[in-house]
Amino acid sequence: MRKLLWVFLCLIAVPAAAQDANGWQMLARTDAQAALALIAEHHPGAAPELGDKEFQSRLAQARAHVAERLPRVESYGGYAALMQGLATDFRDGHIWSNATDIGWVRRRWAGLAIVRRGGQWVVGAQQAADGEPALEGARLLSCDGHDADGWARGRIGRFGGNPAIEADMARRAPTLLLDDGNPFIERPGTCVFATATGEVTLTLKWRAIAQAQLQPVMVSALRPAQAGMGVSAFTGGYWIALQTMNASAADVVEAVRAQRDALRAAAMVVIDLRGNGGGNSAYGSEIAELLAGKARIAAAGSSVPACSGAFWRASPDNLQTLELLTARDTSWAAVKDDMEKALAEKRGFAPALPACARNTAAAVQKPPVRLPASAMRGRLVVLTDRACFSSCLIFTNLLRRMGALHVGEATDMATRYMEVREITLPSGLRTFSTLQKVAVGLGDFGPYVPERIYPGAMDETDAIKAWVAGL
Repeated sequence: MRKLLWVFLCLIAVPAAAQDANGWQMLARTDAQAALALIAEHHPGAAPELGDKEFQSRLAQARAHVAERLPRVESYGGYAALMQGLATDFRDGHIWSNATDIGWVRRRWAGLAIVRRGGQWVVGAQQAADGEPALEGARLLSCDGHDADGWARGRIGRFGGNPAIEADMARRAPTLLLDDGNPFIERPGTCVFATATGEVTLTLKWRAIAQAQLQPVMVSALRPAQAGMGVSAFTGGYWIALQTMNASAADVVEAVRAQRDALRAAAMVVIDLRGNGGGNSAYGSEIAELLAGKARIAAAGSSVPACSGAFWRASPDNLQTLELLTARDTSWAAVKDDMEKALAEKRGFAPALPACARNTAAAVQKPPVRLPASAMRGRLVVLTDRACFSSCLIFTNLLRRMGALHVGEATDMATRYMEVREITLPSGLRTFSTLQKVAVGLGDFGPYVPERIYPGAMDETDAIKAWVAGL
């Protein structure tokens, strides 16, 4: 009730208070200022002493985009687009802005949900209006005369994700022919599709759709993959399914341990990471060591420069995060105590940031020059999809470095910044997140592009197993 009262008061008070703005502009300005302050005051990359010029440039660009877009905010759609664009400017999947109440969203669509498969933009689902051709499975070629790939990447890249990261494009593809009231992008009028019988030019008929109706269509189009958990035999050898690296991954580690000799003797072992958004990368390291041997894993591990370590941005709000962590796990107590000292001493980081940290922003992990022989007799394969993030990226990197064949779909990317914290913005209508810790000495993880791209949908488990066995 308090949130709705705040919105109502803003919407009725502004016309009398100012002639150059409306209530939604006020909300957008207030929330954008809060989001920018969250990043500037609490994100390690915004601290001058770290010297991350690329991040500071993104922060400056985000500020400029807010100032540029504010005058055109006249509705919830414009407000939401401004906040989403602000989060997108940081090019980090851990920085986001989400709606707290989906009821505010009003959508129109053209009856088509676009998906990304095998490097192509494809119609994943359709609800055709009278007279419209059946287009499910058709490939999108262009919209309003613009090549589909350039048009789609430009559109998503401004308000959804990083156009250079395939996983971002795949996740956001269904939004291409949705209209959320974003005033900063034009709704296309005609699109051209390639079907089995030739090209089809479609004049788009935009119509309203309720969220309850849209949701099942999007799920049907995206077809998220689920690897499952466990070890099993398949035509080519053995299949290790590892959909998560949370505590349940311990059971998979023990299954690998119990079948270690058979796995090492197999013609092929596939580690299936579809749907894996991370967890504890130590589980992955254990599996890799059980398969290939300790010597090979040690040689394949990423080298860490002398100037390295984990450093928290010192701020009262970040201290609250550490207090919550310490209440659940006392191993965080030393970091919390150091943060308290840093604030008292007016230090920017806890522990104190070494001067050499300014020179390690672009750390690059070189591939190992030579690896000891693997304990495996056959081929090691890692299968990923767009969901691979965080610890999944660390594990994928290790497997690639130790010589595994990478197949499937390109992964996401994670920066060297860690420890997400999310706040509700002053309006109560959206949230915004920041990161609080930097891993000095490490570069970005991902995106990792497979050597062999699977051309179909990533939920086709039986078809994927047959495809992998034939490699």
